[in-house]
Amino acid sequence: MGSYNYYKMFGCFNRKFKIREVEPPPDLRGAFERYSGGATHLSADQLLRFLVEFQGEEGCTVSDAERIMHDVLHKQHHLTTFTRHGLTFEDFFHFLFLDDLNAPIKSQVHHDMTAPLQHYFIYTGHNSYLTGNQLSSDCSEIPIIKALERGVRAIELDLWPNSAKDNVHVLHGRTLTTPVTLIKCLRAIKEHAFVKSPYPVIVTLEDHLPPGLQAKVAEMATQTFGEMLYYPKSGCLEEFPSPEALKYHIILSTKPPKEYLEVKHPKDKDSSEEELLGKERIDVAAESEADDRSDSELDDEDGDVYHQKPCQTGAPEYKRLIALKYKDSSKEELQGKERIDVTAESEADDRSDSELDDEDGDVYHQNPCQIGAPEYKRLIAIHAGKPKNGVKQALMLGGDKIRRLSLSEQALEKAAASHGTDVVRFTQKNILRVYPKGTRVTSSNFKPLTGWMHGAQMVAFNMQGYGKSLWLMHGMFRSNGCCGYVKKPSFLMKKGPRNEVFDPKVTSTVKKTLKVRVYMGNGWRLDFSHTHFDAYSPPDFYAKIYIVGVPADDAKKKTKVIEDDWTPIWDEEFEFPLTVPELALLRIQVQDYDRSEKDDFGGQTCLPVSELRPGIRAVPLYDKKGEKLKSVKLLMRFQFNCIDDMVFLNEEKTLILVCNSYGLSLRLSRTMSKQTYRVCLCFRRRFRLAATEAPPDIRALFDSYSENGIMTADHLRRFLVEVQKEDNATLEDAQAIVDSVFQHLNIFHRRGLNLEAFFKYLFGDINPPLTPRGVHHDMTAPLSHYFIYTGHNSYLTGNQLSSDCSDVPIIQALQRGVRVIELDIWPNSTKDNVDVLHGRTLTTPVELIKCLRSIKEHAFSASEYPVVVTLEDHLTPDLQAKVAEMVTQTFGDILFCPGSEHLKEFPSPEDLKKRIIISTKPPKEYLKGKEIKGKENDSQKEKDSADREAWGKEVLDLKVGITGDNKDDTDEEQDEDEEDLKSQQEAPEYRRLIAIHAGKGKGGLQDWLRVDPDKVRRLSLSEQELEKAVCLEALRFTQRNILRVYPKGIRFDSSNYNPLIGWMHGAQMVAFNMQGYGRSLWVMHGMFRANGGCGYVKKPDFLLKAGPNNEVFDPKANLQVKTTLKVTVYMGEGWYYDFHHTHFDAYSPPDFYARVGIAGVPADSGMKKTKTLEDNWIPNWNEEFEFPLRVPELALLRIEVHEYDMTEKDEFGGQICLPVSELRSGIRAVPLHSRKGEKYKSVKLLMRFEFV
Repeated sequence: MGSYNYYKMFGCFNRKFKIREVEPPPDLRGAFERYSGGATHLSADQLLRFLVEFQGEEGCTVSDAERIMHDVLHKQHHLTTFTRHGLTFEDFFHFLFLDDLNAPIKSQVHHDMTAPLQHYFIYTGHNSYLTGNQLSSDCSEIPIIKALERGVRAIELDLWPNSAKDNVHVLHGRTLTTPVTLIKCLRAIKEHAFVKSPYPVIVTLEDHLPPGLQAKVAEMATQTFGEMLYYPKSGCLEEFPSPEALKYHIILSTKPPKEYLEVKHPKDKDSSEEELLGKERIDVAAESEADDRSDSELDDEDGDVYHQKPCQTGAPEYKRLIALKYKDSSKEELQGKERIDVTAESEADDRSDSELDDEDGDVYHQNPCQIGAPEYKRLIAIHAGKPKNGVKQALMLGGDKIRRLSLSEQALEKAAASHGTDVVRFTQKNILRVYPKGTRVTSSNFKPLTGWMHGAQMVAFNMQGYGKSLWLMHGMFRSNGCCGYVKKPSFLMKKGPRNEVFDPKVTSTVKKTLKVRVYMGNGWRLDFSHTHFDAYSPPDFYAKIYIVGVPADDAKKKTKVIEDDWTPIWDEEFEFPLTVPELALLRIQVQDYDRSEKDDFGGQTCLPVSELRPGIRAVPLYDKKGEKLKSVKLLMRFQFNCIDDMVFLNEEKTLILVCNSYGLSLRLSRTMSKQTYRVCLCFRRRFRLAATEAPPDIRALFDSYSENGIMTADHLRRFLVEVQKEDNATLEDAQAIVDSVFQHLNIFHRRGLNLEAFFKYLFGDINPPLTPRGVHHDMTAPLSHYFIYTGHNSYLTGNQLSSDCSDVPIIQALQRGVRVIELDIWPNSTKDNVDVLHGRTLTTPVELIKCLRSIKEHAFSASEYPVVVTLEDHLTPDLQAKVAEMVTQTFGDILFCPGSEHLKEFPSPEDLKKRIIISTKPPKEYLKGKEIKGKENDSQKEKDSADREAWGKEVLDLKVGITGDNKDDTDEEQDEDEEDLKSQQEAPEYRRLIAIHAGKGKGGLQDWLRVDPDKVRRLSLSEQELEKAVCLEALRFTQRNILRVYPKGIRFDSSNYNPLIGWMHGAQMVAFNMQGYGRSLWVMHGMFRANGGCGYVKKPDFLLKAGPNNEVFDPKANLQVKTTLKVTVYMGEGWYYDFHHTHFDAYSPPDFYARVGIAGVPADSGMKKTKTLEDNWIPNWNEEFEFPLRVPELALLRIEVHEYDMTEKDEFGGQICLPVSELRSGIRAVPLHSRKGEKYKSVKLLMRFEFV
């Protein structure tokens, strides 16, 4: 029994909710089984394979895997010594949820730290001494300490004389903020500067001091920082030093001393633009008169500053300390009110940007008497300030000098709108600081991406201004080991041949697609009170996933709401196309849905996309202030599909890079990037990676259906009708395809498709090989008129002798669309309950009730059509009665019970929608169980050598009969006549539940196949019994009754047979071991891709009708060819993205070939093979094959790709099987699947299908 949460309602009633145990998602179990080889433990070598292949951690070693195992076992089981040599599945799941061992991003510094400072984004604070708002909060060293401990590398201090004019205070001038002494702040900086990062701390001083106090500041800084203080060696730096060269140094940054500066007075203040929880208020209220009055009503304490002598010079000691002498323009732009449309701001706002605050005052035009002494001039490295001619002129200043320029967020927006590329050029050599506008009196922040996308190194934030903008700042500086310096993307630092630079306003094409799967979350129950989110029930969590980056990349997705669950399992996947992934941030937020009030906050995090580690990761969440929650984590998976090398040929046959990521128009030669393979540990082989190019046939078709290199929607409609044979295609359908392609490629012209876009459409998911119409067969005929997706021993996880029994294979089968589940039911060891197991074997049992509940929960997840549960019972009457009770209570109204004991005709799938049907023999006396006799000796003899191949034996030969194997058929339904059963004990309630009666009765095979006109039934035959049956009698039987075919008893390894044996005889239920992966199962998957994958496929009419002389279809007859299928295999792609580059061959790219063939009646079956293309990830075979078909209704097209190996067995490269009757004519994108039938993410073939 699990634990419960109790919630009190109205003070008197209790609601009880069971706390569900944390259950791993199916993907995790699949990964564990794959890398453990089906074993119960994962060894260090197997864990290493998982880390390298699945998690993408290519540098991992066995030692790393062993260390992880040691840490996991120590944390999970508190083992002090490493006694176990493997991880159980529970240990493996625990490891994946440990964010210290399985973090979503790297935790070490890994960027190049030897470039000049302007090559980095720097973690920068604004008014770092403030504890709260900008007007009335306390000034303290505590916020400075917190900022440094978080990794902030730029601290800002505003320096003012104290009331006695004999010491220096830090405060926000002309406000009600309470001061803190400067020396206290300097000591706090020294003590905490390098607790988080060894890289330099920049202290920007906004000074409002007379020369005497400047000298005092110089003395304080020298004595406090000592050798940590950085002094430039020359009077003027020609290039900034690197973070590596400045390790453990403190840098002072300010303007050169000059006359004691007057303070700039706040005016025209906006109403606060709060970002409480990050919600920006864009409706700015009118400025208050009180704000206007504040200029004249200021304190008299500093009144004398306006009357100083005009020719005071700064103290030499102070001047000597200035390393970066270019203080910000006023940190507060208090003159102008914010406008959302920055291009439409008033002239007053423009003036406020050009007439900058005194922080960066008119240094270039000062009176010469204001300049410091010669020894001071020699120490000045970089001058700050702007010329009088405005921002544009400041950005254009060149020469040998480097400097730092400060702009308000509004000034940057206006500069970016009118001359954004000039801003980018400026930041390639200089440093740009962006600070919040003055109206943010609540210490809110702005969107930092505006600064970063223009190359601004110092985006200054109020670190106490908690909300979504600050979460983005936290996210960016989680990069590079949280050291506070993040290397800017190379495109922000480079220029093209015509001096062109990155333009953020240019919408680029998609460079990468990020796939994010949100599996589940955990930990809220440990960190929060059980009534924190909802006083009356557990929380209803949902997750919101955002991409924040350049405007084209911004996106928002949301999971479903999981109600009343502390451990929500969403298991949802989202895709985000990214044009500039280097600047993108992944923001994640969890909230509790509240129907009547605002949704409650459940945690957040923000992660730099460029640093995300692929694979399944534990993602810790943080509170609103950015503090890590102790226990709350999400389990997520990250995957990248790169599109960076996408190319096409233009009309002049010139190779163009269309995914030039950042708007630079480049023409490339045919020399593409190269791939290196290491041979014998000392030699390297380099191979050129070929580009994905449209085959000649595609180019010719494009030329035929386009004008001037553009295929319009009307041209495309003609192509759909004439080539793709989509006779009903309309102009609207064609336009929808054009729009979809444009959206995928992030292209916004609407004229039509060029060759590259047309090629991408043909190779895209919107052009599948099967009809996308969903269920389209007539579903109103009796059940006997359909092939039904049928499982055998559906509870087994592996082989037939010793594997575990579980409800998991049942769930997986139902989710794939299987409609018939088989359960073998036996008494448990105490004979008082019912287990499911493979009797008389070493398989471990599972409780029947668990299987029934799983069937009920997942029965209709893939299809709404009926699920048949076949019971092979070995029970006493009292346990049969218990089963009847279990079934009735579990399934309730969805259980179909016939009105009479025997049906004269089966109902239709349409009539039985969302119903569960029981099929078994009528009750009889307790069977002691079937014994497997005489099989062991035959098993090795019968086992096909081809079965040992990783992808299974071939399925072609239906002509060769099997002899001498009678004794190998385990009769799943005893040969007892139903009349004899009436005298046996029975459970009448159990009998009433049986909708489809099974049994053979007395006599031989011919008697079993005899048709009773008054009732219908189900007959089960082994694959061998069916082969020996008279096929015409079997076919007549299946026209009204149901025939089930099951694997022969010696298939201990859960292998399968050729299902066409059953289908061409009309057998509805061809029962397969769904865990028996191989070619036979691929054919089964192929058949049930038909009719929308609903699990029911209408049998061809010729299997259901008899001729005038009662003749029926004979699959062995010499039939005429009805149609010829022409298959052209053009090319394949996607292996490069889905497999490691040494997966197929350690020394070279793969040598792929394709096998194409038909599985059908014997006369139609056969396989053909393309040539092998050596050393090519994108093989272009361009070969055509013809297949004459006599019974196309039963034919399946088999496609396999293998990698040729001269010395060993060929490697598997993908497969698919498709029903010929549902193939769409024309050129189609055919996705390939793994051995287990799971679809690959990227691997596809481009093929053409034609019927002649």
